[in-house]
Amino acid sequence: MYREHLAPRPLADLVDAFWTHTSVAPRAEQVRRILPDGCVDVIVHLVGEPRVEVVGTMTRALLVPDGASDIVAVRLRPGAARAFFDVPADALTDARVPAAALGLPAAPLLDALHRLADPGARVRQLAAVLLAARRHPVDALVERAVRALAATDPPGVAALADDLGVARQSLARRVRQAVGVGPKELARVFRLQRATRALAAGRRDHAALACELGFHDQAHFIHEMRALSGLTPGAYARTISTIAADAGVAHPGAEEMP
Repeated sequence: MYREHLAPRPLADLVDAFWTHTSVAPRAEQVRRILPDGCVDVIVHLVGEPRVEVVGTMTRALLVPDGASDIVAVRLRPGAARAFFDVPADALTDARVPAAALGLPAAPLLDALHRLADPGARVRQLAAVLLAARRHPVDALVERAVRALAATDPPGVAALADDLGVARQSLARRVRQAVGVGPKELARVFRLQRATRALAAGRRDHAALACELGFHDQAHFIHEMRALSGLTPGAYARTISTIAADAGVAHPGAEEMP
């Protein structure tokens, strides 16, 4: 079962959500398809091979075997990872890195979470570790850029740079180091997220949806969906329909595949 938890107020500007996921091993072999969302996650695995890992910003879908799990995690807002780690976010892109290598106290955190059974208590423990690990200010210019790129009708990179009063190359570098991908790639990811939300809500006129989301045409929509998610819009919609009754899959960026 997947469940999201609100971040405590001191972390609200940095955290999209804390989340927990528990499941038993499925009867049939399955994988979960995790779609790019511009975020960096810190994930604590409490069963199987207990570990704490940092999953960097993704540029393509990640397929994860869906075995038994007991997970406590946090999804950091785009650009927020730099508040906790000394390395730039683009050093983590498409990578899964042991949290201890990035300065987080992985072993004490695992010990503490193993002693707690309540999901809320586990989330509070992880939040306390993050609060203690916060070490850098967030780049305010990057925050403004992320908000603009996440808008329904985002500006182009050149126009955004002009609006923010910086050179295009400087904007690209700062966003890439803070988020893990440059502004153009981040805009693609945000558009993918808007597309998958629309498909999950039942939108079936893909040509109209392509126009609404700012794709050149339906062929461009199909190409981008396949490049970032590994599925065409039609295949994604069919998959969502298949798993809609599964209450354990609640994250709009995740789906189970047989």
